[in-house]
Amino acid sequence: MSTITPLQAIRLTHNVLLKQLITKGRLIGITIIGLLPILLGWVIGRQSDDPLEAGVGFISYMGLSILIPIVALIFASASLGDTREDGTLVYLWLRPISRLSVSTGAWAASITIALPLTVIPITISAILLDTGNSVVTATIITSILAVLAYSGLFVTLGLIVKNPVLWGLAYIFIWEAIVASFAKPAAALAVSGYSRAIITGRTNVEFDYLFDPSQNVSILMLIIISIAGIALSSARLNRLEVP
Repeated sequence: MSTITPLQAIRLTHNVLLKQLITKGRLIGITIIGLLPILLGWVIGRQSDDPLEAGVGFISYMGLSILIPIVALIFASASLGDTREDGTLVYLWLRPISRLSVSTGAWAASITIALPLTVIPITISAILLDTGNSVVTATIITSILAVLAYSGLFVTLGLIVKNPVLWGLAYIFIWEAIVASFAKPAAALAVSGYSRAIITGRTNVEFDYLFDPSQNVSILMLIIISIAGIALSSARLNRLEVP
């Protein structure tokens, strides 16, 4: 059996899973959802008395706390979760590739889809807010980092629980939106807390958040979450028995 390098293994996994993740129903649904922030960004940019504060708040909540985590959840949790359930994970299991390469490839396939489906509409909405280049630049940087982090987290979730979308939505709307708003330790475990801190820090817009880490800490934490998600999913794969 020929040896496959780690990079080849990642590319193989990426290509196999990408074909399975891209379905017409998912793409149509996410595209329609992505039109909403564009429309709202246009409205806010023309009707708000303080478009900068309103715009950053809109990007923080609609984009970073709702659109990005939901899109990342749908694709990342399915990347390995669906293949495990339907048995197609065996195709990768039979090849001489490491579990870390499989996890990295799954994460790469997830972000390949999630990045354009989220960053593009959120960036367009930031442009339509008409608040200057600083908001647009901050939106792009923060959105990319948030997609990477959420995808790492939800790839692991797809291997740990059944119905990962349901559990992921609970994390997004209960833990991040409610619990993290009242408990600082919980806020430190919420991806959105770090992504919001980056965009507010880069635009100098202040909100009364319970948890307000620095930009550098937030960027570092989102990178760590991305890497940790890949590592944890790899560890989980090592313990799985695939028939």
